[in-house]
Amino acid sequence: MTLSEAILNHPHLLIDEETGRYERVGKVPGLCIGFVPGIMPGKWFNRWQQRYSAIAPLTEVALAEARGLDALDAFADMVIVRAEDEPEARDKKKYHAIEIYREQLVVLMPKDHLLTVLDEVPLAELSEEFLLQAPDEVPEWAEISADYRAANPRQLPQMRNRKDAVELVAAGVGLMIVPLSVARFYHRKDLTYRPLKGADERPVLLCWKRQLREDDREALLQDFVGITRGRTAASNRGSDSKEVALEKQRRQKEEAKQKRQAANKRRELEDRKKRNARKNGNLRQYQTQKGGAAGRKKK
Repeated sequence: MTLSEAILNHPHLLIDEETGRYERVGKVPGLCIGFVPGIMPGKWFNRWQQRYSAIAPLTEVALAEARGLDALDAFADMVIVRAEDEPEARDKKKYHAIEIYREQLVVLMPKDHLLTVLDEVPLAELSEEFLLQAPDEVPEWAEISADYRAANPRQLPQMRNRKDAVELVAAGVGLMIVPLSVARFYHRKDLTYRPLKGADERPVLLCWKRQLREDDREALLQDFVGITRGRTAASNRGSDSKEVALEKQRRQKEEAKQKRQAANKRRELEDRKKRNARKNGNLRQYQTQKGGAAGRKKK
């Protein structure tokens, strides 16, 4: 699904096609979570829907590359982002961020590239390769290629996003180091990839804003955190226990309301009988009967 299609599926969201920025139209119902390309949060979303949909329906929004924090500012309650693409997500003064898993890096290349003969590509093999990304995006490669790049300076072509870069890889302009999920997301018949040996895996973060919220709202966010950490329906700390607690609280409120309504009806009936007795001159008889009935109840 493209970003535009994802937005069309959510009438309360708009996107500025020129800037790629998001806007919100009205209130997003329930819990809204965005995720950047290649992320596959289906297992967590399914668990939420199974356990929590009656209380807080989930709105899932596929986002543009490196636009998770923009979505958080515009409409999303939480976003799933790559720390390397959006380092500001680690700003502890602005955001809560927890690592939910790590991604393996691969080398994206044309199918006829010489490196395809390898089952995995050692980092050293890329020291003299042209990569279609800034060196600081892959510090490990920047270190081993520094001398070669200094002796052979070459400017990066203009690219709007990763999709443009993938097009250039297919055209044979250069290679890319990307997470495995990204390589799969941009799959093409003329491209392939190999695991990169010698580079650390990259963290994926669940991120949400640091701000004051109502207790029930904060509990919802913590419930989703619990699901990403594997808490089950049987867990006392899991979202299900909170769901059960919320449902129990709802039932208790409903029962208390029904009891109040029944008590009010009984009082209204007694008041009506008393008024009728006074009107008919039978107030003393009514009070005597009332007192006798009360005495019999005590026995």
